[in-house]
Amino acid sequence: MDLIVIALGGNALLAPSGKQSFSRENRNVDRVSKSIARLCKRSNYNVVVTHGNGSQVGDELLRNEHAKSYVPKLPLYVLNAETQAQIGAVVETSLANSLGSAGVRRDVCVILAHVLVDEKDPAFMKPSKPIGPYYTENELQVELKFGRFSYTKLDGGYRKVVASPAPKEIIEIGAIRREVEKGIIITCGGGGVPVVRRHGKISGIDAVIDKDLTTQLLATQIGAEKIVILTDADYVYSDHQKRRGPIREIKAKDLKKRLKTFEEGTIRPKIDACIRFIENGGKDAYIGNVFELEDILKGKVGTRIY
Repeated sequence: MDLIVIALGGNALLAPSGKQSFSRENRNVDRVSKSIARLCKRSNYNVVVTHGNGSQVGDELLRNEHAKSYVPKLPLYVLNAETQAQIGAVVETSLANSLGSAGVRRDVCVILAHVLVDEKDPAFMKPSKPIGPYYTENELQVELKFGRFSYTKLDGGYRKVVASPAPKEIIEIGAIRREVEKGIIITCGGGGVPVVRRHGKISGIDAVIDKDLTTQLLATQIGAEKIVILTDADYVYSDHQKRRGPIREIKAKDLKKRLKTFEEGTIRPKIDACIRFIENGGKDAYIGNVFELEDILKGKVGTRIY
């Protein structure tokens, strides 16, 4: 069987406005799960699923801030673990139901992953990963009074940004390799729980690893033939902010020359991950709309990088 890694964008599973809704997220996960179930029924793919958590972990951060007078706040890396388990449980339940309805007999399980980073990574000095809700200009001025975070301006408004160091090693990679032949694995959610090694032991560190770069590392290390990064856009666009100039197919080496022209922290890591995947022996990488999985793989929509 060919092995495919499918990355679900955390923001893409929410409302178009980016606002959190648990019921909406469940409905959107169900739509994607049905597509994965149909893919499993019609093909011989072994499937590994990763997912983002940028919006969800930011919401957990807000809950911690508001509840700090009642219960102690938790470190950001623990919130990564919480949301990885939370979203993983939702995806696992939905996938199991969709596979059952499609008559596909496959086990589904979540492997919570810790991912090693370098605590001297320059990313800790330059936060770039957007998390949490969007703020208007007026809301931003209120947030800035607290002075705890940096912010970036995006199409939907302003968002908090945190350090996003490069993933170096997936601690649970051995377990993932052993289980991938037995069923569908959901792992490395939110890029994994960021950890560092100190004196021979691993310790959590406050950051949010980009899930697309972790997806690439995972896909390369387990020998996947393809990766599909599902987001809220139908294509990679030459002008991605304005969604102009769709790129339907492009060689990784040609796309690499244009990498710095894409927005940092949003579409650029997705493109970078695809390029790295191809450079490390992957066959095909795709970026496309979260609800168009089957058509992306058929070449009807989405951007193919090879």
